[in-house]
Amino acid sequence: MSRNLTIVVLVILFIGILYRLALTANGNFLFNMDNARDMVDVREMVVLPKLRLIGPTSAIEGFYNGPAWYYLLAIPFVLSGGDPYTSILMEILLWAIGGFFLLKLVNRWSSFLVIPIGAIWIASNYIVLTNLYAFNPNPVTLLSPLFIYLLVKYLENGKVIYVISAWFLGGLFFNFEMNFGIFIPLIILASVILTKNLKLLKQKGFWVGVGAFALTLLPQIIFDLRHQFIMSRAILRHLSENSGNGFNFLNRFQVIASSFYDTFLPILMNHKMFTGIILLLSVPLAYNFIKEAKKDKLVYVSMIFIAVPFLGYLILPVTVNPWHLGGDMAVSLILIAYLLKKLMEGRIVSKLISVALSISIVWFGLLNIGNFFLNDLGKPNLDPSLYKNEISAIDYVYQKAAGQNFKVYTYLPSVYDYPYQYLFWWYGQKKYGYIPGEYVYSPNKPTYIPSQEKFQGVKDNFSGLIFLIKEPDRIQMRQAWENDFKDMEFVSKEMLGSLELEVRREVKK
Repeated sequence: MSRNLTIVVLVILFIGILYRLALTANGNFLFNMDNARDMVDVREMVVLPKLRLIGPTSAIEGFYNGPAWYYLLAIPFVLSGGDPYTSILMEILLWAIGGFFLLKLVNRWSSFLVIPIGAIWIASNYIVLTNLYAFNPNPVTLLSPLFIYLLVKYLENGKVIYVISAWFLGGLFFNFEMNFGIFIPLIILASVILTKNLKLLKQKGFWVGVGAFALTLLPQIIFDLRHQFIMSRAILRHLSENSGNGFNFLNRFQVIASSFYDTFLPILMNHKMFTGIILLLSVPLAYNFIKEAKKDKLVYVSMIFIAVPFLGYLILPVTVNPWHLGGDMAVSLILIAYLLKKLMEGRIVSKLISVALSISIVWFGLLNIGNFFLNDLGKPNLDPSLYKNEISAIDYVYQKAAGQNFKVYTYLPSVYDYPYQYLFWWYGQKKYGYIPGEYVYSPNKPTYIPSQEKFQGVKDNFSGLIFLIKEPDRIQMRQAWENDFKDMEFVSKEMLGSLELEVRREVKK
């Protein structure tokens, strides 16, 4: 890229970073059960210390993602002393890295493309969501442009560093989200074969890259060996339970196509007509591309990156969720850029369509950003899973306790109260200097956090104060939970947004 264009790209990324900092400022980010569970596990890994061979649970019972996500989270954890917001800052950094390589790639065709594609990367609803909460599939979305860059560079010049880096990053993708990462070997192999680079398969560097991919899977393999093949058996059980249900290809195709469309729509800021126009124009473009004798490697690899998972999901008996398609959606921006480029090369009407589409994209992006600053900035958000609302509840409890030792119990529809388990330990110590004598979902229940006793407060000098933090009763189970406290003396109740805070006192017997 030229110096001037590099400046433009950096300005685009800087605007996107400022936008994300504004979106997440003052605790306006999600810290729900999944995010907090990961922080609890990283806390155990760093504080105790206790290295891990597996990461978060997967959709298949008994099967776990790799531990790379936890080791990545450990970096901001150590640097900040456990502040959850630093994991959001880390994902914003990954967004900037992925965005740099995305814009570097589309600049191959025309420098004007960095503006509309940059606008999508900044303001797309789907992409923005990856920076509002720390979630293990998010790095796949954010770094897929880097993966495409590495793979295309390898196919173009055959340098070993690119293929090893692509394989290793693909292995990390497998760690982060196996439902997508399983396709990485097929994507790389298909890219080499279909771009007629079979000679690369004979190079040692390619197989060193395969070894780098395998190395990222080693922790899970060791875990499986040490636990009597628990994950292998879980996969076999899942396949056997779901293979006998009959296979309707047309129905499956409709389900997967709908999943891709429903995820692509927020990429284009939920404008249905505009999304339909892009998809409609893409059909003849794809047809003409397939007919071309000499194919653009960047386009070819991007199409393979999307087509392989699409075809794979038609066969595999798995539920496809939006976060499984993040990588495909990020790479779809490269194909949108190619569409704009090809239209610009056509006749006057085609050029006008390209300009109109580009202007529309930028306009939609500005509307998204403007809507936040004009309508959302500074206004209360009552989502009980919002970090700032959870912190407000904790502040309320500590201020009511006035320095006395207390117990606190939390009701979440998820049952597992990971957010408060982590925040009372981290924030309570940080701001108030002590941890409550007990902070769990409900008294006298089995613990579900490893080494939980090592993160509890002292039991001495208990004041008798009991605090109940209650999220909205979305599953109609709260009354059963409240029965555990009915014999305690009622003191007061207050609403903090959608959270109900109740103070009780333990009755002396």
